[in-house]
Amino acid sequence: MRQDRSLPKTQKHSSKLIGINFQGFGSSAFQNRITPVPPFNYIEDSFKIFSNNGIRAVRVPFYWESWEYNKNNCCDDLNSIAKAGDKYGIMCLYDNHQWECASWLGQGIGMPNSLISTLYEMKIGQIPNYSIKKDFWNRWWDRQIKTVDGVDGWDAQLDYLKNIVKLLKDRKSTMGFEVLNEPEVFRRQDYCKVGDYHEYMVNELRNITDKPLFFSWVLSH
Repeated sequence: MRQDRSLPKTQKHSSKLIGINFQGFGSSAFQNRITPVPPFNYIEDSFKIFSNNGIRAVRVPFYWESWEYNKNNCCDDLNSIAKAGDKYGIMCLYDNHQWECASWLGQGIGMPNSLISTLYEMKIGQIPNYSIKKDFWNRWWDRQIKTVDGVDGWDAQLDYLKNIVKLLKDRKSTMGFEVLNEPEVFRRQDYCKVGDYHEYMVNELRNITDKPLFFSWVLSH
């Protein structure tokens, strides 16, 4: 993972951060299947345990389909995580996550129904089909995907990311934001388009935050 700028001075000269992944509930809810309910007070309890055991940083995955599924629950969840981070002095790196593309296509999570429901048949619970994922990502890098409302996919994702960044950017525990977890490439020429995508997103997000913006490695096929 790399970022587009150096860390703030308060972080640059600090001791090495030890961190783990921490996934919320409302910000990680599946749009097309039931999400397991976590234990009561799990955010507070978890961050207290982290603090007591020397954990000073967490990566927090959040999902576009969770945002579309229930914006209020997604925001409440992320606010609760940020509040716990503030309280226990734990830095939070917020990760725009996708895994196997979307729950619409099977066992994955990430891209929302509004983006892919008109392109592919729903495949609940199945292993995502390779050819479908390939078709999606090829279309994505070619900017040929629009939402059900006719909005360009990159622009729709940018709008969602701006909302998340605005929600969390002023929290003292916010370390930064990952633009997109493990973008997938099926054609060699699309590596350049991944660069174009990140440049487009970063230039827009930089207008609303000076927090570090991170790039994930590219998952190639």
